[in-house]
Amino acid sequence: MSHRVLVLSFFLISAFGSVTAQNQVKLDSLELQLKNAKSDMVRMRLMIDLSTYYLSFDHIKAARYAQKAKDLSTEKGNKQYQLKSDRMLAAVFFYMGDYKKASIHFFNAMKYFENAGDSIGKSYMLINLGAVHDRLKEFDVALSYYLKAQNLFNNASTDKATKARFLTSLYNNIAGIYQTKGDFQSALQYYEKTLSLAKETSNKPLMGIAFNNLGKLYLTNLKKPDKSFEYLMEGLKVRTEVGNKNEISKSYIQLSDYYYEQHKYVEAKQAASQALKLGKEIASLETQKDGYQSLALIEEGSGNYKESLTAFKQFKKINDSIQSQVAGGEVTKLQLQYDFEKADQQRIQEQEKTKARYTLAIFVLASGLTIAILIVIAARSRAKQTELKQKNLAQDVEIKNKELTTNVMYLIRKNELINNVAERLLTIKQSLVPENQKPVHDIILDLQREGDNDTWKEFEMRFNQVHSDFYAKLRSLYPSLSPADEKLCAFLRLNMSSKEIAAITQQNVKSVEVARARLRKKLNLTNTTSNLVTHLTSL
Repeated sequence: MSHRVLVLSFFLISAFGSVTAQNQVKLDSLELQLKNAKSDMVRMRLMIDLSTYYLSFDHIKAARYAQKAKDLSTEKGNKQYQLKSDRMLAAVFFYMGDYKKASIHFFNAMKYFENAGDSIGKSYMLINLGAVHDRLKEFDVALSYYLKAQNLFNNASTDKATKARFLTSLYNNIAGIYQTKGDFQSALQYYEKTLSLAKETSNKPLMGIAFNNLGKLYLTNLKKPDKSFEYLMEGLKVRTEVGNKNEISKSYIQLSDYYYEQHKYVEAKQAASQALKLGKEIASLETQKDGYQSLALIEEGSGNYKESLTAFKQFKKINDSIQSQVAGGEVTKLQLQYDFEKADQQRIQEQEKTKARYTLAIFVLASGLTIAILIVIAARSRAKQTELKQKNLAQDVEIKNKELTTNVMYLIRKNELINNVAERLLTIKQSLVPENQKPVHDIILDLQREGDNDTWKEFEMRFNQVHSDFYAKLRSLYPSLSPADEKLCAFLRLNMSSKEIAAITQQNVKSVEVARARLRKKLNLTNTTSNLVTHLTSL
């Protein structure tokens, strides 16, 4: 006759409880702090605290503060408090029975966890969406959500306390699916696991849920009313200690079912009326619907058909306002929209990655092409510089060769002049008196000696300036050459004729020809067609 109690994961049930004098002071303090808050961050935190506070006994105010936090966090772009606001709004609308709005905010939270790569947070949202489909009697869909949540959670690393909270919620909701499908032993096992974990972690809100669900299972399906009553009373006791009106109202609904089954209509009506009162206080359509449904059956059982019809009409009105079937379709649309947006986001990300890869490839190719062009330009520049240097060097060598040739011609003329002067002095010497012949003879010897030394020294100095490595190569290839041979090689390197060499060395032409023949032999050019001058020029 009444619903099982489902657990919403990732939400802390309000620890404030019902409005006692002490809690009213706390409430007044929070609202005063909110009124005087200077920081947006502080205001958002206080709004969430107030929403959490009101969640246990006034869903309208809980929704109002959560929505204010949502609006402010959206305005300020604070993702963390947008998430907290969506989670609170989802919880409030779920307890109020507005599953479409609850699902919108669950999916908002899901997107946040998806983008953050938070597998644990996403697992909790999957449980909550499963609970929505469970409420809409789409049990196979709900079970698929629970199993998805379990698989995702098992692959994530987490601490023991978080694991216990998660499994408590999961086991309770899976147990409900088994109960609905008629597998009561599996349902019993999972409810007992839920209760055991709740006790281990001292989680009284979850203990209350487990007690209540076990009570319903023993009453409706296992047909053990005494055992059922034990669990139901334990559940009411724990929930009263916590002070959460939403959960207390569910205990009264279940007690009403118990008394009805035992034909104790007075006690059943009292329990249903108490649940209905609490449902109206906290604006829970789900509790009001269940309360009127219970009253309709109780009044009918008591023979009060008019009152039963009135209660049934209220039940029908509220049940229609929840619009389970329409909401179910809307929730499915939300799931499809979420899946589409996720796929579209992945497609956009892939496009961006592909675009980035193409951009990188183009950049690399462009950079490579630019570098290649720069290398070619640099190579051409270096080639031109080298060519220019070689050209300048060749021009410089040519100029120096011309200067050297000019100098050689000067030396030749100088030697010819010295020789001419010496010959004239020799002619004059014969006509001089004996005492004057010796001084003239000495002058002739000095002229010849000075001409030989100066001519060679000056030639060698200028030759080395133009052809600095000629002698080194020559000596490396032909170490047996004499100084006279090296001189002859130098003259031939300048393409001087035998007559010119004879003039500069003060020899006759025949002697120079003989020396050239000996040199060919020393250079291993005998019996070859190689030209002596060409060979020396190539060194």
